[in-house]
Amino acid sequence: MLTPQFLKQLESFHVRSNRSFRGKFRGERRSPNRGVGMEFADYRVYEPGDDLRYVDWNIYARLGKLFIKLFHADEGLPLALLIDNSRSMEFGSPTKLVCAKQIAAALGYIALGHADSVVVYTCSERLSAVLPPASSTSQFLRLTKVLSTIAAHGKTRLTECLRQLPMYQRHPCAVVVLSDFLDPNGYEQGFKLLTGRGFSLTAVHLTSPEEMNPQVHLENTPTGGDWLVEDAETGETRAITINPETLLQYQNQQQTFCETLQRFCTDRGIGYAQLQSDMPIEPFILQELHRAGFIERNR
Repeated sequence: MLTPQFLKQLESFHVRSNRSFRGKFRGERRSPNRGVGMEFADYRVYEPGDDLRYVDWNIYARLGKLFIKLFHADEGLPLALLIDNSRSMEFGSPTKLVCAKQIAAALGYIALGHADSVVVYTCSERLSAVLPPASSTSQFLRLTKVLSTIAAHGKTRLTECLRQLPMYQRHPCAVVVLSDFLDPNGYEQGFKLLTGRGFSLTAVHLTSPEEMNPQVHLENTPTGGDWLVEDAETGETRAITINPETLLQYQNQQQTFCETLQRFCTDRGIGYAQLQSDMPIEPFILQELHRAGFIERNR
């Protein structure tokens, strides 16, 4: 799925997060939780059953009361990768779904290399957990095997899937949504719900050349022609007339859709990056996601 040379390059990066989240596993990042760590955080009153090793005996000598020393817990960043596997993701060469799986593998490799916790979901008509939390590089092979089995099926219900995520993720976490965002019901409400609950979001927008600039040959029919088009997800067909004017109108609408999504994300502090499926993955990860601030080089 990814070349050894590219994986070696990924080792120079880590997933960037401006916020702390509650994790499940020990890691390299400051957590809001209090636990065993090197850096002192606070005190609290001793309770029966507490480990006496963490009693501050100097305070006891002065006040005659038992206090427990609390330390900042070092935990991994909880990262959820949501892969849109609806049938619209089958377009492109390679397909948008193939690109989504490659990006997920790259981000998973970076995160696992720093003891971050990675969980993978697919989202089409409903949200499905396909990889439980993994937190070490030894589980990267397991991640790639899971990704390789993901196939496209069903309709896009992205908003509904985003609404279901808090039922799986009890605490807020960093979320990367890899999708073409072609949901008839939009994406706005799902994003607003997650950000309102404290999740940190990044949208990776996947497009294909066939969708952005359809290759319809009109040289011999300058006035256009009648076409029967079929919806890839619903099977619904519609007769339309395609001519230079309608083709230009379609392209403008596609461009407007992309710009609107990017503006929506930017205005709400949601990360955004766009990849067209015929473009190479490596520079997108190393340059575009780095420029977007989602990953950064190790110090």
